Amino acid sequence: MELEIGPGPEAGSYVVRVLRSVGGGEPTETITLDLDDLVNRRPHLEASVLSSSVSARRVMSDTEAAIQDVGRRLFESAFTGSIASAYRTSMAVASERGRSVQIALRLTAPGLAALPWEALYDPETQIYLCRKEPLVRNVPAPYSPSVLEVAPPLRVLGMISSPRGLPSLDIDDERERLEQALKPHLDSGRVELHWLEDVSWDGVHAKLLEQEWHVLHFIGHGAYDTDTDEGVLAFVGRDGRADYVAASSLADLLDEADPTPRLVVLNSCQSGAAGTSDLFSGTAAALAHSGIRAVAAMQFSISDLAAIAFARGFYTALAYGRGIDEAVRSGRIGILGIGRGTLEWVTPVLYLRGDDARLFDVAPMPAAPPPRPSTEPATVAGPVPIITGATDAVMPPRVATAPVAHAAPTETTDSADASHATAAAPASGQSGPPTAGGPSAPPPPGPMRVPTVVSRPPSPPDGGDGPPPGLTPAASGPHPPAKRPARWKPWLVVGIIAAVAVGGAISALVMLQPGGAGGGSDDGGSSNTAQVVVPMYEDWTGANSWCNQGDTFEISVEGRAWHDGTPESEVGPDGLTNGEFPEGRVLADANTASVIGGLDSIPEMFYVGTGTTYECPAAGNLYLGINDTNLEGNSGEFDATVTRHDRQ
Repeated sequence: MELEIGPGPEAGSYVVRVLRSVGGGEPTETITLDLDDLVNRRPHLEASVLSSSVSARRVMSDTEAAIQDVGRRLFESAFTGSIASAYRTSMAVASERGRSVQIALRLTAPGLAALPWEALYDPETQIYLCRKEPLVRNVPAPYSPSVLEVAPPLRVLGMISSPRGLPSLDIDDERERLEQALKPHLDSGRVELHWLEDVSWDGVHAKLLEQEWHVLHFIGHGAYDTDTDEGVLAFVGRDGRADYVAASSLADLLDEADPTPRLVVLNSCQSGAAGTSDLFSGTAAALAHSGIRAVAAMQFSISDLAAIAFARGFYTALAYGRGIDEAVRSGRIGILGIGRGTLEWVTPVLYLRGDDARLFDVAPMPAAPPPRPSTEPATVAGPVPIITGATDAVMPPRVATAPVAHAAPTETTDSADASHATAAAPASGQSGPPTAGGPSAPPPPGPMRVPTVVSRPPSPPDGGDGPPPGLTPAASGPHPPAKRPARWKPWLVVGIIAAVAVGGAISALVMLQPGGAGGGSDDGGSSNTAQVVVPMYEDWTGANSWCNQGDTFEISVEGRAWHDGTPESEVGPDGLTNGEFPEGRVLADANTASVIGGLDSIPEMFYVGTGTTYECPAAGNLYLGINDTNLEGNSGEFDATVTRHDRQ
């Protein structure tokens, strides 16, 4: 959905026009906005954002109240009357189709660009728009560079500028932080990071001419020159002091590269800020206006911790082929993860030249890394995917396996010691520390298990959406959520038919607490609770819990399991916290081997870990699973408690 907001017929008035929307129609409204008051509040808002606590809390702080108030005022001003109706319609249509809605703002009055539109807050649904949907600032252009075909790796040119006379930056520390954020992708070969040693104008010029670069990542000092009403970045001059480079000059410099980098990331203070007299005076806006396809920048100062979290989520989404708009949203969610009380997710700004959020067409990796050594599992008949449309946007199907019982590994190869370790290992199904008889080791998985088969509950009272179009449901069995494709690829729906019988009996893994309703819609109570065993060696397990749109699942998970046959592979519900094996993830933004969830009615999955609260965007059955495409050798189980709360 794209909105154009420009000058109105009278002073203080503005015209809001829908240029395109999922719901159709191009309504227009005239609004009033106290621009001066909102601009004058920027310093207070920046201080509130930067000082916001990173600790979780239930009561809204004064700092969030300030951000929410501005976000609400902006939303109620821009999304009013017929504009609001078009927005609600677009969101409803997109929800039915299982799609996200990009909110694109085309601001044609200079003062409007100085406002923090990323704080837009919908009081009716009580959500911040940029945390639920991609939000971009659109820069109209008669042309824009085509999508760049990239054979991995994605080449990033990093530069850290710390001139004398400005607050000193710890260059080694800054490098380590970005490298740590990108480590999984650097290790897998998806991303290649090169550091520029000479950060003078001449040094940057020479490096751009040397070879092809896809992304320029700038870490340093940025400012806004109120005298010239223009954004600048501080390079290092010949004397070692700051050489302030205007955004328009930087755009000319980047054009020396062949091809011009499609993306510039500015990790500098106020690089995303804009002035009030020139529409494209801000550093990021000027770069996009001058021909750079996309510029991700910061409208406020940002803490080191938030900058790292943003880079991790941002580049992870980009490396896996997401659009730049979705990558910035992933970066915001990454910031949110450092503490539920932080407000720094409002700081990143994305300027996009043209309408297409595709910057790169990233080809698949040439070859998958060899699998980790593990005991050969006994294969059980697993789900068979039924795929419609192109097949390159979804993970390869996983084979449901049950591990073969094996002795716990020991420090010695002596057979007597091995027998002792086997006897000392925990009984099947148990987790936690081992007994005193031997070292920490995964428990033998015991009898072979098969996936839980849960009959699909009846449709909700309103008829529900049922399975997405193209999904062929089984008579019974779990319907794992399909991996969410990149925005530009054809919408894929994966249906899975699973019916497994062993000895004529099905091994059920779901146990309801007394009073739990389990499956099907429930209009008679405010909540119900289910206990679910989530095996480490199965991809999806039905939670026997149904929700209507707006209902909330409160999920907590505990226990220990093992990612392969070694004691060192022990993990909790949050999986491998060191970023290992990113190529084995079903959900790219979550740790490998962590607990994840999804509804069978929509393709989006979500991270669960040790616990989360999830508001159902549609009616459907809840499934819990393991974020791992290679389940061979996994053992152990997690215990999950799922409580559904009806929509208030």
